[in-house]
Amino acid sequence: MPLLIDNAILHTITNDPATTLFSDIGLDVDSETCTEFVGRHVRRLLHNPGAKEATFSEGSSVYALIKAFQKGELRFIELSRLLCERLAQLMQSGADIPPADVLVTLFDNAGKTYLALLKLNFTECYTHCVEQTESGTGTRLIKNLTVLPQGAGKVEEACLIPYDPMVLRVFEKPHALGGEQVDYFSSLFLECETNISKKEAAEQLLQVADAVGERHFGGDVEKQAQRKRAIIEEAGAAEEEGGEEPLRVGRVAERLFPAPEQEAVREEFIAAAREQGLPEELPIDRSFAERAYKTQVVRADNGVEIRCPAELFSDPTAVVMENHADGSFTITFKNLRRQEK
Repeated sequence: MPLLIDNAILHTITNDPATTLFSDIGLDVDSETCTEFVGRHVRRLLHNPGAKEATFSEGSSVYALIKAFQKGELRFIELSRLLCERLAQLMQSGADIPPADVLVTLFDNAGKTYLALLKLNFTECYTHCVEQTESGTGTRLIKNLTVLPQGAGKVEEACLIPYDPMVLRVFEKPHALGGEQVDYFSSLFLECETNISKKEAAEQLLQVADAVGERHFGGDVEKQAQRKRAIIEEAGAAEEEGGEEPLRVGRVAERLFPAPEQEAVREEFIAAAREQGLPEELPIDRSFAERAYKTQVVRADNGVEIRCPAELFSDPTAVVMENHADGSFTITFKNLRRQEK
């Protein structure tokens, strides 16, 4: 089913109440421009592995507003304004939060209804202006300070709120508030409790695996590629056993360090993961693990950089790596064939 935009509106929020503007009229959701712009950004958020799952805390004002809207006690434009007024209060309280247009939209995708709020931070952009002068026609450069993110532009703060179940997908970046870096978007604006994202979990899990593995078994490229492969295999095993079975840190430890005499290393890995803030159950499935760990990068001190599939390092007929006593190494790629254009 195609993505269907039911309502959309833009409000302009800055750190100065005098330049903050709340719209009274929604966007034309039937126009090609609106459909293309809103649809492109919403689709990127639906499939972004950087999202953190979250649930509203008890007493959340945003949750109360959404429930009132669902009951018909608020109209869409009223809801969007109340949400953005709340966000504007945070921005105007002295926080170092960049100004933006805030897109609020209600849409349906694959039979599910979503409310989305995207904070589209302004970016600088240069364009030209054509002028007619006494000397003739000319152009000059203009710096535009309030350009919205383009199709490939990154939206740093946003939330997708499905109606049922109401488990949010939150995207955010910490900003300075009271002298500290705070995830204000989730904790202060939405008032929700977030879990680690797939992307964060994959990065931190590999960091812990590499740190523990290097301390005990060395840190060459071949061993790092083997650790990536072990995590992918464990994610696949978890799926085969339970369909939606999560990836467990304890099981990853057993996969990474399987020998009976490596029990102390497994315990060290679990303790390091806990210290890093990783939960026991991680939101990493096999397909995402394969994407996250598919590439192995080899960097040498002379500036040479090689990127290749990590799985090749487990196949001696494809890659042979030799470590030398002086600290240098040699990598041999075998059985290569020229790719046809």
